[in-house]
Amino acid sequence: MNILVTGGLGHIGSKLIREYGNRDDVSLIRIYDNLSTQRFPSLFNLPEGKTKYEFIEGDILDINLLRKVMKDIDIVIHLASVTDAPSTINNPELTEKVIFNGTWNVLNTAMHEKVKRFLYASTTSVYGEAEGIVDENVSEDLYKPASPYALAKRKTEKLLEEIGKHTGFPVIILRKGTIFGTSIGMRFHTAINKFCYLAALNKPLTVWDSAINSKRPYLGLNDCINAYKFFETNGEPGEVYNIVTKNYEMQEILETIKKIIPVKIEITKSPLLNQKPYHVSDEKIRKLGFTYNDNLEQHMRETIELFKGIKNGSIS
Repeated sequence: MNILVTGGLGHIGSKLIREYGNRDDVSLIRIYDNLSTQRFPSLFNLPEGKTKYEFIEGDILDINLLRKVMKDIDIVIHLASVTDAPSTINNPELTEKVIFNGTWNVLNTAMHEKVKRFLYASTTSVYGEAEGIVDENVSEDLYKPASPYALAKRKTEKLLEEIGKHTGFPVIILRKGTIFGTSIGMRFHTAINKFCYLAALNKPLTVWDSAINSKRPYLGLNDCINAYKFFETNGEPGEVYNIVTKNYEMQEILETIKKIIPVKIEITKSPLLNQKPYHVSDEKIRKLGFTYNDNLEQHMRETIELFKGIKNGSIS
């Protein structure tokens, strides 16, 4: 197989391209990234074996370059996106342009080249502050995306669902929980990874009081990569699948990190008075036979271990 990974230098992509490079059935991994996050180290020391790597610096808004990049590709893993949800609040127009228009560009060129699978990275953030247990079949009025990022992702999902179901083009939507776990291109602005960073540097973990008992969906990085492998051959065109290692309560995350390292926890009043816990069901993918293997404590230990050379004490 020849595989194109857009946004291939990010948190997920930088590990995925390494895992895929060890597969006997992958001949080419073509990495497409605009380097907007300057993750040059994600290209360091890629496995040297049967798999050929190509890197093209480019943007998903560049339709002409995408047409060239898509040549001879069998599977597209579309990860390229604006991913820092809080920062999108100040720039909703650019967010929609990158996520919606950019995805249409990638999809359009993939359809023209007749690729065999198109795997789209979406997010459980599209549920927003939904209440109770939610799954892929919730009515549209129950989606409550709370950021331009989540709004654009949901809009894009609907486009891909329509195209998949009406044309049969093999597009699968992976609606993923918040990622945790280490990679060379990892990010630290999401809860679990940020907590590991703060604890390793002897800094307090600030937690909203309204979030202590709330559940949120999380996805281990290895489970995430295995899900992409799984959907190379499973799933139906235009279908959405929740991918969630576990719905963790904040209290459970805090108790886990306490097993690894001493931590300071500061509880603060939350300005979000209408925060509601919600639980994402992943029964749909489980029924297809997918299983999860990631362990929260193990991943947190590995993340904290990355900072072992830092010996911060108290500075008065």
